[in-house]
Amino acid sequence: MKNIIKYFPFVAIIVLNVLAEGSGFRMRNVLPFVLIINALLSVNFILALVFKVKNYFLYGLTGVAFAGALAVLILPNSLGQLYIENVIVGLYLGLFIVAVFPPLFKLKPFTFEFSEKNYTESIIKGQQFLQINLILNYFWAFLFALGMLLTVIPYHADDAINSIIATLLPIIIQLAVGIPVTAKLPNYLMQKVGSEQIIFKSIKDLFASMPFGLNKENAKGINTVVQFFLTGEEPTIGYFIFKDQKCTYTEGEHANPKTIIKCDSKLWLQISNNEVSGDKAFINKEYEVEGDAGILLIFASLFAPPQASKKSKKAVKPKEIKFEYKTFAPKKVKNIVVFDGGFRNEKFSKTTFMVNNFIEGAKQAGANIEYFKLKNYNIKDCTGCYTCWTKTPGECIFKDDMTMLRKKYREADLVVFASPLYIFNVTGILKTFMDRLLPIMKPYMLMNENGDIRHPDRYPEAGEQGFVVFSASGFPEVKHNFDGLTGMFHCWNSHSENMHLMGEFYLTAAEIIVQPVYEKRRNTVKDVCFKAGKQIVEEGKIDKDLMLAVQDSTVSKETFQAQADMFWESLDGKKPFLTNIPKLK
Repeated sequence: MKNIIKYFPFVAIIVLNVLAEGSGFRMRNVLPFVLIINALLSVNFILALVFKVKNYFLYGLTGVAFAGALAVLILPNSLGQLYIENVIVGLYLGLFIVAVFPPLFKLKPFTFEFSEKNYTESIIKGQQFLQINLILNYFWAFLFALGMLLTVIPYHADDAINSIIATLLPIIIQLAVGIPVTAKLPNYLMQKVGSEQIIFKSIKDLFASMPFGLNKENAKGINTVVQFFLTGEEPTIGYFIFKDQKCTYTEGEHANPKTIIKCDSKLWLQISNNEVSGDKAFINKEYEVEGDAGILLIFASLFAPPQASKKSKKAVKPKEIKFEYKTFAPKKVKNIVVFDGGFRNEKFSKTTFMVNNFIEGAKQAGANIEYFKLKNYNIKDCTGCYTCWTKTPGECIFKDDMTMLRKKYREADLVVFASPLYIFNVTGILKTFMDRLLPIMKPYMLMNENGDIRHPDRYPEAGEQGFVVFSASGFPEVKHNFDGLTGMFHCWNSHSENMHLMGEFYLTAAEIIVQPVYEKRRNTVKDVCFKAGKQIVEEGKIDKDLMLAVQDSTVSKETFQAQADMFWESLDGKKPFLTNIPKLK
């Protein structure tokens, strides 16, 4: 019944137009039809009030029809005749009024009636939904105005043919252009029109709304299934499938989800509404994640409004490495010795993690490896007596483990220096080790082709060597943090006659790679270090892209800072560090 009431004015006006044309637009013949149709419209209007039918078209078209009838009765020879000859123009005028005027009075656009049926309540109440409907609304206002214009343009000398063209042309444009645009434009605008944060009242509304708010730009390449097990006030079991820049939600359990999130429903609602930090809740172990926890790093961005995506801070990508590293002939590197100046064991040391994967790659390529954890050896401090240069050339006054370590150092084809970043340089034990390498140089001065003054090699017959540096730091970028360490090793390269730098691996934001959410980055570091070890043996070089991959923290400085502060806050005065972080092994 309500649908009949809604669309009756359309039918009535079209019938009036047909009757007016059939009577040759003669007023005396058309007047009875005008009165009858307006009487029917009056009855329809009363029924609309009784049945509480809310429809802009109903009231707008009825109003135009009443105004036309009034013109026919009061001014039959001027406005009345004009109306009778242009009934369809009146129809489009009514539609134009319906599209233009309600928003001017802060009322919902007419498009709400058609579009709100497909969305959840939270989305309908959102600012973005209103803005999209306003755009659609004014698009149709333009089509209705165009319809008025096309209806009055003369197309043919024959009145009947002209009438057919004038009637059908606007309809064809609306069907061919208006309907397809209306069908596709909302999805496009959802990715372009900004919006405020939507506050969801329930998990049910949140999960039902999320597929509509998928940020397709951020969802590129995402192919995963996230299963939720929520408890508490709203116990919910359901999963999201992300594929081909689309998102679907289904109640129940998925057979093979990649990520499982177990959380209290109230807490997850607060996290989704940005009332509680999801990162902080995860660090404090307030909810559990099984499987691929890395999705948590991007989950919020998958539903971020477009303007948030544009303003979001991006990870600072490491810049191009300009240093020219030494290359050797393939298979020259056969014997590799590692000097590790770190104090943590393999369960905790991120520097050792890199080195271990590097030497695994080198082993697979056929290299022989010797590994020395310097903290386990007796290495005395250099006193600067220069006895190794004068009284006993090449021999130190201290008869400790450095005698053996120096020999291992000079006999290797490749030396690996490994040290976490300690106050912008290597650890004390590694620095002491390097100080004690003084006997392998002669005290004389030698100028190289670049004009650098350096000490000559005491054992040039041993041939050329390469060296690689590994260091891990808690800071999220190389610049201004590794400057001291890189400066020292670059000098080691330029001031050594036969020792050449072949690669540097500086792991930024190292402490976070053990966290489950950064498993992807941890695997990347593992893979590139393995490839580097294999490549240096097989090809005699290391690609710079491998070094850059290790430097890439994959998070913005702002995100890193916030997560780091939350983590340290969770331990401050409460718990020891090493017993409260995940282990590498």
